[in-house]
Amino acid sequence: MTQIETEIHQHFVVDTRRDGTVEVVVVGGEVDIATVPLLSAVLDTVLARRPARVEVDLSGTAFLDAEALTVLLAARRRLAARHAVLALRDPSPVAVRLLELTRTTGFFEVVDRGLRRAG
Repeated sequence: MTQIETEIHQHFVVDTRRDGTVEVVVVGGEVDIATVPLLSAVLDTVLARRPARVEVDLSGTAFLDAEALTVLLAARRRLAARHAVLALRDPSPVAVRLLELTRTTGFFEVVDRGLRRAG
């Protein structure tokens, strides 16, 4: 990995965990054309487990681009085809803004656990 690639990936984190019966994908940092392949690969792995529900935690995202939204929409479609759900958990203001600008807010269930800090 080059120095530039290392720096890019230091600003992006993706992890998975199980919360009861829900598969949770935690995404943090900048999700863009350079980092979205990793997000896509993680979602592919999670979806291969055939969960009934996946929640993508976007509370730590600082940037999302159209590529990130495309990956989320594709995962949503794949889950819906087998009557499963992809929800967005605690989307950051940046994520909310992207959904509003692209008029895709209604495509996702949004789970707001009220964890954001004031101010």
